[in-house]
Amino acid sequence: MREGSSWTSWSEPLIGADRDAAALADSLLTATSVIVAGTRGSGRSHLLRAVVRELATHGVAPVIVRPSTVLSDVPFGAVDAAGDPRMIDLRRGRVPDEGVVVLVDDVHALDVDSAHFLARCVADGRVTLLATLRIPRARARRVDGDTTGVGQTMLSLWLDGLARRLDLSELTPADSERLLAVLPGASTLDATICGAILWRADGSRTLLRELVAEAVGAVAAGRDPFAAIRDTPPHSRLSVALRLHTGDLAEADQECLAFLDRIPHIEFSVATRFVSHTRIEALITAGLVHSDDSPARRLTANEAIAREAERQLGTRRIDALVAAAGVRMLEADGEWWCTPLAVSIAQRWHRGDDEAPDVPASPALRSRVALDAAREANDRADAAHAAAHAARGLRSVDSPELRLEAAFALAQLGTGSDTMTIDEIAPQDLDDEGRGRLARLRAVLADRGLTVPLYAATRGDPDAEIERHLDESARTGASFAWARAVEAAERALALSPERNATHLRARLSAGMAESFRGRWARARTHFDEVERLLDARQRPVDIGATQRLSALLVMLASHQVAGADGGPLAARLPGERTTAAREHDAVALTIAGVTASVADTNLGRPGDALLEWEAVRAKTAGCLSGPDADLVELGLAEALAAGGRAADARTLLSRIETGDELHVRHARTSVETTVLMAEGRIDEARATAQTAARLSAEHEVPAIRIRDLFRLVVLRSITGWETEELRELLRTSDLPLAVELRRRLDAWDAGDVHEAAEGLRLPPLWSAEEAIDGVRLGRLSRLPSHTPPGDLPALNELTRREREIALLVEQGHTNREIAKRLYLSVRTVESHVYQARAKIGGASRSELGRLVAQWENRQSRA
Repeated sequence: MREGSSWTSWSEPLIGADRDAAALADSLLTATSVIVAGTRGSGRSHLLRAVVRELATHGVAPVIVRPSTVLSDVPFGAVDAAGDPRMIDLRRGRVPDEGVVVLVDDVHALDVDSAHFLARCVADGRVTLLATLRIPRARARRVDGDTTGVGQTMLSLWLDGLARRLDLSELTPADSERLLAVLPGASTLDATICGAILWRADGSRTLLRELVAEAVGAVAAGRDPFAAIRDTPPHSRLSVALRLHTGDLAEADQECLAFLDRIPHIEFSVATRFVSHTRIEALITAGLVHSDDSPARRLTANEAIAREAERQLGTRRIDALVAAAGVRMLEADGEWWCTPLAVSIAQRWHRGDDEAPDVPASPALRSRVALDAAREANDRADAAHAAAHAARGLRSVDSPELRLEAAFALAQLGTGSDTMTIDEIAPQDLDDEGRGRLARLRAVLADRGLTVPLYAATRGDPDAEIERHLDESARTGASFAWARAVEAAERALALSPERNATHLRARLSAGMAESFRGRWARARTHFDEVERLLDARQRPVDIGATQRLSALLVMLASHQVAGADGGPLAARLPGERTTAAREHDAVALTIAGVTASVADTNLGRPGDALLEWEAVRAKTAGCLSGPDADLVELGLAEALAAGGRAADARTLLSRIETGDELHVRHARTSVETTVLMAEGRIDEARATAQTAARLSAEHEVPAIRIRDLFRLVVLRSITGWETEELRELLRTSDLPLAVELRRRLDAWDAGDVHEAAEGLRLPPLWSAEEAIDGVRLGRLSRLPSHTPPGDLPALNELTRREREIALLVEQGHTNREIAKRLYLSVRTVESHVYQARAKIGGASRSELGRLVAQWENRQSRA
């Protein structure tokens, strides 16, 4: 018998409730034949390999028959090619002394004579058979592709009761995450690209494996993994897998997917003008099309499947479909309208395509098409195309909405005048959307330092007033005037109850301001309202993935400031990120990456946080800048320093310039203190801690001031009056951080704690549910639970005390029990656990204990 390495070397774990290799092996050992049926990519071959390994543990060597297309027309080609003496005896009519177990992968490729021969052997009891059978998917091109009847021959064994049938389902989302976590190189991928891969894999093990391999290769080569899985070479492994996977689909389904991919976010009612209602619903049910939760039900197709479908059908065919749809919309003369389709038309006009709709559209229609395209380009920060679309529209109709988009685009390009014609646009001349955009665009220009008289022409306009108050809240907060920031946010709140998106932003601004002001109960009131809005059964039409992830980011950052447990909030992130991936929202995915970095920082996973942050920086090509980005990066640097990774923290810190904003200047000085402490440069740390304390003095910023003063306590550099101020702040503030530091200060005064490391991590880590097979909260652990401890050289870097505490954790002791046993404070134990986890990348406290215990056992045996 020929031994193929492919049958013995693959060690990927079986994942899925219907994949029990041990049970299948038991069936074969009790002479029960099994037909394993599954769609392409469902893991039939992998399951067969696992059964081979299981049988080997029982001392059973099965006959392995490998069908081949080159032998499918050769009588008995497959069974003769097996070359096994037992198969030769069976062909000669001899009955072996012991039962023969035969394994056949993909019986469709068997020649007819081999199939009939094996079926007869099963029927007369000479062979126990395990065969895999590929069956069509729900949306398959052909219901019956079994032209030779081989598949039906094997199914007849099941129908006649001579074999049982096992159907392999497609991978569930949870199964897909578990499999992704253990694929080679997956630990180098950030969670955002992982979410995109899971959506594109369409439940197929094969596609998932090839998508991961392509993305991992791109990361290793310093390329964008998103681009790698989007544009693959024609004969790459991924392209071949996509071609086979997509080729099963009916041609009409392929056409529908390619059409929807060309016009992303098209409304369901508009899409049904070109594709049947039942086909779209069926594709949604099959998971190949995503329908958002808005009343309009905006649609996006699985990008990987849709683009491969277009390659198979031909680009010109899809071009013609999209062009015909554009012609129909223009011919309707405004009776119905689709913004994504209008953008597509404008892009064709811009390129001068021959297939561009040549309908003699009225100037008003041409202007409307250009306006939609200019707004979409400005929202993507593509100022050059926005200016081009606006200019084309203005040649048709000189509308204030188009002048607004043109002025904004020119301002970003730096080609406008000092006054920027945006100031000449009166709100009353604009439509409803235009008035809101006018206020927001003015605020954006002001933030970029352009000399635009922001509100001269907008007094009394509600949208402009809201933006003015929100801008004031942000600016005063950055100057540590958080009381004024709260007042400005509340004025915005009073004006925005009927505007969901702006009301959401006002609530978030007020909640963050209250957090810095040290009034956590009030902040929680605002955040509770935000969560109520996000959890509404009918999602507001103006709150999409970008707004939802932005809200999550602000709330998590506020919990970080307040020292509150943001773990339950962080559990929302995977669902929101999945939605953004399915809707192809690039802006939302960028925000998701930043949010993941903040969450990982506070969940005690600084290594993961750094990976997420660097992935975001790489994708945005240097566009991620400004005070907010600096603050996120500074928070990450502080977590890395607290976790014992001072070198990485120093690298991040060196990238941030000291700007004019008080908030950023203080944060940089404060983080510098932590990094210096981690480096053991205590005298320098005292100097920077005192500088940070001077910056926060005489400002109403309890959340900041408490941290500054406590670090002075830790560094033994606090004065008497500062001690009194700290105690008063801890007594009067309802911040969770104040409660925590009050306990620590009491322990410090009692002499229980005298280590400078106690001040490295001031807020406690957030809580998180334990992982199952390496998956936490929909977020892949960078340390899958199957990783051998010997592969973790960082375990050698743990101190004796850290290993001692980890072993006690493994024995089931709580931090309080460990502290009592070792005569330490609880906080010291928590600090050791945190730093040990950070050094080895442990996903949880229990995983730390397990890995250290395994490592110790291995060391003792060595």
